[in-house]
Amino acid sequence: MTRPLLTSRRVLLTASLALLATPAFANSAKKEKKGGKEGEEEAPDPVIKLQSMVLPVIVGGKLINYVFVQMTITLKPEVSTTVFDDKEPHLRDAIVRQAHSKPFVRPDSYVALDEARLKAAVLRETNGLIGPGKVALVTVVKQTPRNFVAPPPKPDAKAKPAPPREPEGDPNLVP
Repeated sequence: MTRPLLTSRRVLLTASLALLATPAFANSAKKEKKGGKEGEEEAPDPVIKLQSMVLPVIVGGKLINYVFVQMTITLKPEVSTTVFDDKEPHLRDAIVRQAHSKPFVRPDSYVALDEARLKAAVLRETNGLIGPGKVALVTVVKQTPRNFVAPPPKPDAKAKPAPPREPEGDPNLVP
């Protein structure tokens, strides 16, 4: 006859092993639902994560700040990610050169860059490196400024120019 304590240990051990095996069964069920065979591997997402780039914020020829930018490039599904092998340094160099010659500065901020111009420049350079029509999307994941700098002063459109001064007459003249 087994002792009640030993039986309860066996039940507890069996239940814990069943709970540990549950995620493995759930994962295999997901593969079956997708229609994938066990020998086939799913194609990796054609997304290339670029290393962080440091781009300057230059206004009026003066360096105001630096912004660290993290980006991804999504290739079209039929394009292999190997097409971009050894091309990232060239892309990064071209983007940094553009950022110094014609900065990606926003008119309202010294802590963020103009994403639309930056994406267009990356797309243009990537098409030149790997061929046109292979990039589906360029995404700016994160922008982190080196310093938090106050925004530029807004041009005050409502301010009226000072009225012209009327010439002061000679106080000795009597009309």
